[in-house]
Amino acid sequence: MTCQSFWRSTEHASIFQIFAAPIRITAVVLFMLLLVRGASAVASDTKKSGTVPACAFSGAEFDAATDVHALDEYRDAIAQLLKQERFADIECVANAAQAGKTRFAGGAWKLRNVFEGLDSPRPGHPTQDDWQQHMALLERWEKQDPRSLTVRIALAESYVSYAWDARGTGVSDSVSDSGWKLFGERIAQARSILDGIAATDRKSPDWFVAMQLVAQGQSWDLPEETALFQQAVALEPGYQYYYRVFANYLLPQWHGEDGDASRFAEEAANRRGGDAGDLLYFQIAEGNICACEDPEFTHFSWPRLQKGFAVLEKQYGPSLLVVNSFALMASKSGDWIAADPAFKRIGDNWDKDVWRTEAWFKSNRSIAAQVAPSQLRARAFRQKAEANMKSPDGQAYRVNFDPKFAAYERSCSNDKNADPSKFDLLVQVGANGSVEESHTEKQPTAFARCIMRALYASYVGKETPFPPPPKGSYEMILEIDPATLNATAK
Repeated sequence: MTCQSFWRSTEHASIFQIFAAPIRITAVVLFMLLLVRGASAVASDTKKSGTVPACAFSGAEFDAATDVHALDEYRDAIAQLLKQERFADIECVANAAQAGKTRFAGGAWKLRNVFEGLDSPRPGHPTQDDWQQHMALLERWEKQDPRSLTVRIALAESYVSYAWDARGTGVSDSVSDSGWKLFGERIAQARSILDGIAATDRKSPDWFVAMQLVAQGQSWDLPEETALFQQAVALEPGYQYYYRVFANYLLPQWHGEDGDASRFAEEAANRRGGDAGDLLYFQIAEGNICACEDPEFTHFSWPRLQKGFAVLEKQYGPSLLVVNSFALMASKSGDWIAADPAFKRIGDNWDKDVWRTEAWFKSNRSIAAQVAPSQLRARAFRQKAEANMKSPDGQAYRVNFDPKFAAYERSCSNDKNADPSKFDLLVQVGANGSVEESHTEKQPTAFARCIMRALYASYVGKETPFPPPPKGSYEMILEIDPATLNATAK
């Protein structure tokens, strides 16, 4: 199964995701919650600054550190405010979020989540009636407050979402003529709304996010898209959503080639530099990774992603949703040592937008629990072997060991089916010169299997083919190049 090419923010499955998020909280519960909170609710982050207004709705009860669905529920609550026509409350929340640059645990910006709560009918799978009611609410708000930047951005993003609703999520050839027509008209309407906002009034980073989504829908060329992205970064350099949309634009499914998105992530992270760069690198990958066949992810640096995750947790605190994403990254990287503790932190709090199915989540969690102990042992083995090979005793031992080992290499070099690829062979030599263990860390080639079979036969025969090592149970790492051996033999 190939990954869908549609962009989504890490915090939720957006308009471009096939699978809509399940209903977390019913409208009735949300309504009661909002009534109970009422004007007495004040966001904890707004208390820190007298310049940020206290709003009737704070969202302080949505804790991403302990609730994997907190952000989705927050967006549902914002959508409920729209349905109740509490336009002034939404305006206050958006303005406070922008002025305070407030974030949830894990680094998700509250401002972005406000707009994601307004970009389509929520929750569930909207019908055409739902869409018409949603658009009518936003148009009523705009009529009441035509100078509101918040409602105009929300209306533009909703037209983008409405356009994708008309197009559908299938491949281009499957889209009907009427679907394409509606798609083009609605994307154009979104652009018209955004273009109608004077350049001096484009003070929200989400104006740029909305225009980036328009640009992708209208297939802008790379120079235009790049210029828009650069303007966005100049306004708010740490707004990870710009980078995610641009990285998605560079995927082969859209306007780039294999590896372009990961190269962009690296370049953007390097420009930021230090911890901020590592954090951004992780956030870009987090916004585009999927639980599917995803060739682009293989181009990302797993060590740097781990650094970015550590920086994120240190700076913004833990988030169950982010831990889900990290566990998926670790699983796709084959690092079960990192994945296993992440799965233990998640417990049963898996996220559908990250894993798609519970079966896939549980399968990876099971593999991590089973494989992590052996990977830990293999990692420790390598570390000891590398230390031994660098030590004076190890280098002296190789003088006597290598000629003995060469006999096994020569024997296997005669195998016509042998793969000439280089590989590392890890060997443990017993105190008496016997072979106690041999293995490779990757899928062994035919040449590697040949050597390991010969060493195992030596072990079974209780032979001592090598000189005694500097100490018993001595770990070694041998770099073997079959092509060089074959050339020497000739």
